[in-house]
Amino acid sequence: MRLFLTLVALAAFAVHVNAQSTLSSINDIFQTNCAIGCHTAASPSGNLILDTGGDLNALYANLVGVTPSNPEAAANGYKRIDPGYPTNSFLLRKCAYEAWDDTYDLPQQQGSSMPQGQPSLSKENVELIRQWILYGAPQSGQVVNPQTLYNYYHVNGKPRIARPAPPAEGEGHQLHMGPFFLNPGEEVEFYKKEKLMNAEELNVVTFESTFNDESHHYLLFQFDPGTDAAIAEGMRPVTVQNAFQDARYMVGWVDSDVTDLPAGTAYKIRQNGVLDLNYHLINYAANGDSVLAAEAYVNFYLADSPDMIQMYSELLINLQLLIFPGGQEQTFTNSKFCGSGGGDPGFCDVPGDSIYIWFLSSHTHKYGTDYDIYKRLPGGGKGEQLYEGFYNTTYDFNQGFYDWSHPGNRYFDELVPVAKNLGVLQETKFRINNPNQILPVSFGLTTDDEMMLAFIQYTMEPLPGNVSVNSLGVATGPLSVYPNPTEGNTSVSYDIDRTANVRLEVFNGMGQLVSTLANGTRSAGNHLHRFDISGHDSANGLYLIRLEVDGEAHTQRLLLNR
Repeated sequence: MRLFLTLVALAAFAVHVNAQSTLSSINDIFQTNCAIGCHTAASPSGNLILDTGGDLNALYANLVGVTPSNPEAAANGYKRIDPGYPTNSFLLRKCAYEAWDDTYDLPQQQGSSMPQGQPSLSKENVELIRQWILYGAPQSGQVVNPQTLYNYYHVNGKPRIARPAPPAEGEGHQLHMGPFFLNPGEEVEFYKKEKLMNAEELNVVTFESTFNDESHHYLLFQFDPGTDAAIAEGMRPVTVQNAFQDARYMVGWVDSDVTDLPAGTAYKIRQNGVLDLNYHLINYAANGDSVLAAEAYVNFYLADSPDMIQMYSELLINLQLLIFPGGQEQTFTNSKFCGSGGGDPGFCDVPGDSIYIWFLSSHTHKYGTDYDIYKRLPGGGKGEQLYEGFYNTTYDFNQGFYDWSHPGNRYFDELVPVAKNLGVLQETKFRINNPNQILPVSFGLTTDDEMMLAFIQYTMEPLPGNVSVNSLGVATGPLSVYPNPTEGNTSVSYDIDRTANVRLEVFNGMGQLVSTLANGTRSAGNHLHRFDISGHDSANGLYLIRLEVDGEAHTQRLLLNR
């Protein structure tokens, strides 16, 4: 009986520890490591009292939004805790150290590290402080399970992506979202409000992005003036209610890449602009595999000219989806134009009678089988086709199928004029082949739901002369993989224009060779290799298909999802 009561008590304690708020957990860290002798009411080092006798409200008031007493930290605009901004939070900088994260410097003028005269906090403890700040430093609730952080640092954490070099002083800015942590199989999508505090309007001419391979998409928005005030700081989950809030889409990615805007054009970021970072990804690792540290970097580079033509963006969305199982392909059409007689406003809130399209891309989830975009005729029918969904990511060739996870990105060398009162028409096809699917699927935010939207970037005036435009994305070359994602069986095809030495290999996410499909001389033409990846005792997740033709390499990603 005594053993039973002891086990019950221990279980109750474990539930309490697991369920306590993140602020309460951080208070425990402070009381154990920082409060004794250093930050008490009797001896408040740096005028900071951490020993509040368990009063979390008093602790919060002593930390959040408070200017530190250190003159240099105050001059830098730091707060002890700045909700949503870890690098602007002086307390985190004091607790950070190189073995945990080498991006948090602490100059000598800002004092010594915390806890003073004692060992550094454990990596998972200092990470818990960062996560609390990143999620907006809430007074209640648990922003992350401490066990996830422990597992990341001590059990099965996947290495973080490398931080790219930021733009040189005066040439641009670097945005950073994360890291936040996903357990195996977890899918999340977050917004993160980001105040730029720019003293004057910025002309952005180049975007450079770096993020996890597990990314589903990464988008950048700019709030319309005054609409950000009601939006909380820090990471916030994307919901149906806030998914299409009052912010204008700027630029987006599926693969890490560089985007150069056409010469003479720029995205305009207003003075004291506020951006919204939007990241959707899935940790494809199977249970027991790696905890993922999710993060994204964007470098944007600036031009000084005041006379640049403004680039605009929109998401052209169709919410009216209801896709039935059974293997039959269903087609949905949706018009985007300005004027009476139907359609959606789309780009009606910008001046002029026409738009001049520079870029088109598409977005569905796993049931999407095609996505085409046309100029819309006066009667509402399909005119000139502007976008063919069967093209590959870099829009180099028609691969004969729609790759929903890496759709085509079409850039126009000569911008395409479209009358706003006519607009564009989208035609999208979906099919549910899964025999286990019983209920129909409607519009939704996760990859178990479905989605129909197009990305469009355009100007409101023509550009002088012909403009050569290049998208410096991740090249896939002549390599095609279908179906992708796959439950096992897939086909890998490639074209070569000459007799060449060919090597075709499959690697897992750890960089280990899974299979060699070809190795030797191949004649000119198309070559097809059928491959069952599940026959190699392979785990669910991402794989890399690598084709080398006379030493020139091309790669394509493959997702195994059984």
